[in-house]
Amino acid sequence: TRQSLKLLNHFNIKKPLFSYHQHNEQGKSDEIVSKLELGKNYTNENKYYIKNIDASFSPPINSIQLSEEEKNMIIEQTGFFKDDFYTDSLFINERMRISCLVGYMEKEGENLNSFIDSLRNMKEDKSVKKFTEEYFIINGKKNIQFQLNIDNAAFWFYAIFESKNGYYLILNYTFTITYFEDSLAVIANSLNSITF
Repeated sequence: TRQSLKLLNHFNIKKPLFSYHQHNEQGKSDEIVSKLELGKNYTNENKYYIKNIDASFSPPINSIQLSEEEKNMIIEQTGFFKDDFYTDSLFINERMRISCLVGYMEKEGENLNSFIDSLRNMKEDKSVKKFTEEYFIINGKKNIQFQLNIDNAAFWFYAIFESKNGYYLILNYTFTITYFEDSLAVIANSLNSITF
């Protein structure tokens, strides 16, 4: 794997790699078969347009967009930051158990600071086993990312981007530990597809 990675990097080819050899073939064989059965193509050509903030992105591959009624029911039942930002849509991939919430808020006021403070305060919750906050530039756009490990069973991943027209784009991906590596690849492709 190390030599393959050097070769791929030399030719600027970015593809996921994993090791497979005689010492790990027992465990890796099942994983390879599972990936083939799921048809692991992480790219998604379907773009979702968020008209109020003039942005688009590719939701997680093989996900479905919930109806407005289903989305509102989930937001109402969970109370999921409903006072901090507007939830535009919710996508779910049932097979990989990954969801993607798409929201936005206006730049005016203290909503962003309040929302970020709420996220930072979550690290005090005993169910949060790991909390990270990092800043990145993706496709020339600055963003802040939060990752929360919930009881070593699920992950919450937030990315907040500043758009051109007075709004912040908020993406929340939730996924289980079972599909950790696959989910991260799906999320990376989704984040890299964002255009303003």
